[in-house]
Amino acid sequence: MPSRDTAVSLRTFDGLHLAGTLVAPEATYERAAVMVHGGGVTQEEGGFFTRLAAGLAEAGVASLRFDLRGHGESEGQQEETTLTAHLNDIAVALARVREDTGAQIIHLLGTSFGGGLTAYYAAKRPAELTRLVLLNPQLDYKNRYVDQKPYWHGDALDDEAAARLTNDGFIRHSPTVRHGRAMLAEVFWIRPIEVVGEIVAPTLIVHGTKDTFISVDASRAAAPRFQAEHKLVEIEGAQHGFAVHEDPTYADPQSQTWQAFVIQTVADWLTAD
Repeated sequence: MPSRDTAVSLRTFDGLHLAGTLVAPEATYERAAVMVHGGGVTQEEGGFFTRLAAGLAEAGVASLRFDLRGHGESEGQQEETTLTAHLNDIAVALARVREDTGAQIIHLLGTSFGGGLTAYYAAKRPAELTRLVLLNPQLDYKNRYVDQKPYWHGDALDDEAAARLTNDGFIRHSPTVRHGRAMLAEVFWIRPIEVVGEIVAPTLIVHGTKDTFISVDASRAAAPRFQAEHKLVEIEGAQHGFAVHEDPTYADPQSQTWQAFVIQTVADWLTAD
């Protein structure tokens, strides 16, 4: 099914402008989805979200993806971002896709860092979406950003890291991710894993079994907590992003095969009655 891509700008509640892309089928459609990317990347997800949006359009589902604040071409400083600000931005995106497309059925999809955001949003705003998709989701921010870090001891930063946070205004989680003080405070309280039982939207979880960033065991442990209809699909052998190890551009044929399967699985889930 032919589709059209349109660049859009989303204005956040606090006045920032976020760069986004609306992909809509040329034919009549009634479904649309907001797609939320992972931390430290952009709305393209290395090309995966670009292909996912095209696959959804072919299945008759419009989509809106956007650069999170402090990422890509969006405004904002990454070290000033917070989980609650991202949640507000998802609200803006959902309202925008509903307005721009006129779709009556609205879905939400998030991957990695964005998976935790979308799970939390779905739990707290159940009336705003019909179905939910979580791809390699990070559902426990405190575990990832505090418990797994050697410079946290219990729930306290060591002196060296505390000084770095004061002097630099952030702690670097990875080469492309910086966390400020406000974000690090929030992870103690905003715990997506603790609220997935409140989600009412039918939920698809897809996770690679060889994911070294977020273990598939996290999704396996989370799945039984869901009270709504849910399905966990494991991609045997896939690394984070549904790729072979050390294939950041998804050039390997196996990565492309896995991603094509995920795209079809997601499209089938979002078009189910």
